[in-house]
Parts: sequence; C-alpha cells; structure tokens
Amino acid sequence: MTTKIRVEKLSSDDIDDWSDFYSDDEESSKGRKRIGFNGKKRRLIEDTLEERRLMSQISDDLEQLDY
Repeated sequence: MTTKIRVEKLSSDDIDDWSDFYSDDEESSKGRKRIGFNGKKRRLIEDTLEERRLMSQISDDLEQLDY
C-alpha cells in the first residue's frame, strides 16, 4: 500500500513548476493569480509524483544491493 503525495503538501516552488502544465489560472479578487487544480489534474499530478517517488525508492534499493 502506498501513500499519495498530496498537491496541498507541495512547496510553492514545486507548484509553480507544475502550473505550466496542469493549472487553471484564475484571477483572485485582489488581482493576483491563484493556481487552481481541478480533480482530474490533481490526480494526474499526484499519480506522477507517486511514480517519481517509487522510482527513486527502487533506484535507492538497487544501489544498496550493488554494494
């Protein structure tokens, strides 16, 4: 069983990286852009982050086996 990486727990720098690909930019009432993710895009980002985490974990485990 794996734990999803939630979009809400990403740092603002990481969210900026994803915003180019997956965001629906909205103007807030104060004139600043607010990054919003709909459910489908949110799941896509979380699935991609989970895949990256798992690949990193597998890579680390394989490196330990080599030594």
